[in-house]
Amino acid sequence: MDFVLCPLSNLGPLTSIARDVCPFPDYSPSPLFTNLLSMDSSLHLSNHYLAVQSSLNPQQLEDFNQKLRTIFGREGKVTLGGVGVVALSLAVLFDTLARQVRGQWESEVGPIPSLFLKNPKGFYPPQVYTVSECLRLVPYIANNPTQMKEVTKRYFQRLKADEQSFGFETETPSSREDVTALNVMQSYIFQAFLQIHHARIKNTTEETLIWQNRGMPNGIVTTFNCDPMAADKDFLAEVQRAGNQTKALLTKVELNAQEIWLKKVAQLEFVDAVIKLSCPFGNLDQITAQREDFDLKANALTKWRE
Repeated sequence: MDFVLCPLSNLGPLTSIARDVCPFPDYSPSPLFTNLLSMDSSLHLSNHYLAVQSSLNPQQLEDFNQKLRTIFGREGKVTLGGVGVVALSLAVLFDTLARQVRGQWESEVGPIPSLFLKNPKGFYPPQVYTVSECLRLVPYIANNPTQMKEVTKRYFQRLKADEQSFGFETETPSSREDVTALNVMQSYIFQAFLQIHHARIKNTTEETLIWQNRGMPNGIVTTFNCDPMAADKDFLAEVQRAGNQTKALLTKVELNAQEIWLKKVAQLEFVDAVIKLSCPFGNLDQITAQREDFDLKANALTKWRE
């Protein structure tokens, strides 16, 4: 499997008008997900760590550091913490601990709110719960290679089982809904990175787990908050009132005889979201070769108490 750079449609002005006329979900994937599972994961993690610390007052920052020391020890080293699954788990942990020291309540189970797209109906596929559970566990075992190998393999197998019960091939109607489909796509990518992390721990590029490349899901149902057929004329009227640049964008959209503009724009935005999730990571060999620990103490804004 190779991740490659892919062109995006850049329909921003059209999308803005479409959502004003007939709202549909924002498909933009979480920056945490796309940044921490990338070739620049260590840099993004350092920046996120700095941003979280900078948002805390002195007492909150000391409480935050104390929680990190409790988990990782006074040395603050995280094995392979600068890359992939561990980097993502650390970013989630930073956000969670920051909310805790501010006195904000957060559930310790269920979907991680900052990571997955919010479903207006409150439904999440089983993969979302599995990924969330895995990410909450990883920081506590990151420095134990034996446990990490066992946990990585176990959650990889659980995600395979989730896919068999709820995936694009199961013909479950809800799996075709836009937000649910993107959350499932995220789980597929996360599953691939679990496999990559397993290879890192073994310090080999030999694949002992099998990940299948998956194409774009077909028959996606867009969740509109109006009747798109009735609103399509309003959308076209608003585009005509917009600037020439926006009108020129519409001429680049290819529309079949049985399609309407609103649905087409929403579909293209969905495709762009999938591209943002799966493309800008480099190739498999480059990602698997990444080996970088993360030093919490060295990157702390204040001196850690011994």
